[in-house]
Amino acid sequence: MYYSVPLFAALVSLSTAHVVLETPKPFRFIDYGPTNPIMSSGQDFPCKIPSGAQLELDGDPTPMAIGEEQSVSFSGQAVHGGGSCQFSLSGPIVNGAWANYPLKDSEWKVIHSIEGGCPARNQKGNLDVPNSDKYSFKIPDGIEPGDYVFSWIWLPRIGGQPEYYQNCAPITVTPAKTKRINAPDRRALRATRRTSFPQLFMANMGDLSGGCTTSEALAKQLAIAFPNPGPSVERPEGAENLFKQQCDGNPRAGKSQGDDNDNAPDASTDLTPESSASSSKPSFATSVVPSPSTAPSSSTAVVSTSTSDTKADPTSSFEACVEGHLTCLDDGVHFATCTGGQLTGPQPIAPGFKCKVGSGVGLDISPA
Repeated sequence: MYYSVPLFAALVSLSTAHVVLETPKPFRFIDYGPTNPIMSSGQDFPCKIPSGAQLELDGDPTPMAIGEEQSVSFSGQAVHGGGSCQFSLSGPIVNGAWANYPLKDSEWKVIHSIEGGCPARNQKGNLDVPNSDKYSFKIPDGIEPGDYVFSWIWLPRIGGQPEYYQNCAPITVTPAKTKRINAPDRRALRATRRTSFPQLFMANMGDLSGGCTTSEALAKQLAIAFPNPGPSVERPEGAENLFKQQCDGNPRAGKSQGDDNDNAPDASTDLTPESSASSSKPSFATSVVPSPSTAPSSSTAVVSTSTSDTKADPTSSFEACVEGHLTCLDDGVHFATCTGGQLTGPQPIAPGFKCKVGSGVGLDISPA
């Protein structure tokens, strides 16, 4: 949920908080909370813009030439073991009228997908140092020059409940540099320009995303393989440990989604490497309630994703929390997430289970 925080917490450097888009430079954030996920109701989707608010530039849009390599970077250390990200565009914006752009009704064209290892590569939990990983992509030829809203979304691999992060930035797409090309290349270029782009993946936003969640992947602590990642996709950590996401909550998503992702593992497959499955239990024991169509296995510890407007008990010894960590509260049957420098409302552990009192990237859950 979205909580107010004390002034000192709002002034804490984002380098020690949840992840936020750094490059390209994002829009001016309307209120505190750019590093928090989109609200579970989807109220501030897209771009974490509250209802009735408008896009506000914070400097000039970042120029990006078609076909040239671009770079995306992030600040923040609570990377939740990485996850999967998408870059997409909405627009064009006519005559620089950013504030008048109908953001809530906009469509998004996915131009690049990263499955696993985003926004940090090869991480078991959070970072102890600033995030130095950068990600490259190109504006494809099918995008016309003009001003656009650039979107980055992130589905974390590890967490207390399924979440959906999004930041947005203004960019100006400029024409590709002119160069001489032969006839076969011209034909290929024309074919590329006719290529349609997949819609932005949506989940974990209640009715807005059609009830679609990433809870099954989160329970296995695996990054998702998108139903339709599009033609530009990278897998920094390989395709072996990806969870093939079945649902897509975007109401505009096509029925044929998934055809472009045949080499991702099937959702029914046990995606845990055999060596680690037989030798030791996972490093992080946090799991969540699976989607209604999937029953938890007998060995799966289940955490309820219900929320509360009540802050965690102020008498708890875990008030000074680490951003992004999960805290099993003193009663051993409730947990909370550290967001914005303080704990969110307590959430109950599933009946029949308990957690070990303490704080960390995951919860240590066992039968009661």
